[in-house]
Amino acid sequence: MTNRSDQTLIDEENATDEGAQGLAAADLAGQVMRLLQQALDASEMDQKALADKLGVTQGRVSQVINGDGNMKIAAVGRYLRALGYETHLVASPLISGLPALPLESRHPPATSSQSTVTEQRYVARLPKRRRVEAKNA
Repeated sequence: MTNRSDQTLIDEENATDEGAQGLAAADLAGQVMRLLQQALDASEMDQKALADKLGVTQGRVSQVINGDGNMKIAAVGRYLRALGYETHLVASPLISGLPALPLESRHPPATSSQSTVTEQRYVARLPKRRRVEAKNA
């Protein structure tokens, strides 16, 4: 049996769903902050240049890079793209039997050996309506 005094605060938080979810959110926010800082460093761009490229203030960029600003997922993509990066999101299972995400596509990419689908134009032929019918409709 585990003595409660031997548990760390993180262990105590992980013991509840709410605590574990809060830790997961904080961990992801930290990962994003580090990723943005690394991308900024690698790009050799300063915060002012990034702000100009994004159309935001240098103060907003500073908030985001330092983890002080709440940021939407789409904004993370915009920041990283402005710094010359694209993003890929993966999720690793914590519970046995769950697959890693994203799943591989079930459909293999089309190759030249597969049959080619051609598009043909279809024109619907409707009977002409007399003017009297059209006005009453």
